[in-house]
Amino acid sequence: MSQDEINILNNISSFDNLSSIDQTKLPITCDNLKVQPCEEILFLSAILYFSPTHWTIWINDKTYTADDVEDDSIKIIKVNNQQIELEIKNKNQNPIKLRANQSLVTLGYRIIDGDARQKSKSILL
Repeated sequence: MSQDEINILNNISSFDNLSSIDQTKLPITCDNLKVQPCEEILFLSAILYFSPTHWTIWINDKTYTADDVEDDSIKIIKVNNQQIELEIKNKNQNPIKLRANQSLVTLGYRIIDGDARQKSKSILL
């Protein structure tokens, strides 16, 4: 949230007569929000698979290997020569299966063929 949005929320909320709210945590600041970042679109560009313990995949231009299966937002559960299985941290969703050259739109968990991160180019006349 931007600082302007936080200020609007603080101004429209009257907490003076609400005894159930811990007023030591008010006003809301961006520093108090602890949300794990996850990109809106995860694109699996390639799978290089040799064995269950020797593989490399590329998601959003970042490399993951059998020795490095997670970061702040995702965890790779399983990899084979056809697809991967991953889970997005801090979401109560089942693991998602992606094939090479597929994108996962994390809002709504839709899978799209190709790189959905690419913006359409404007046509100049």
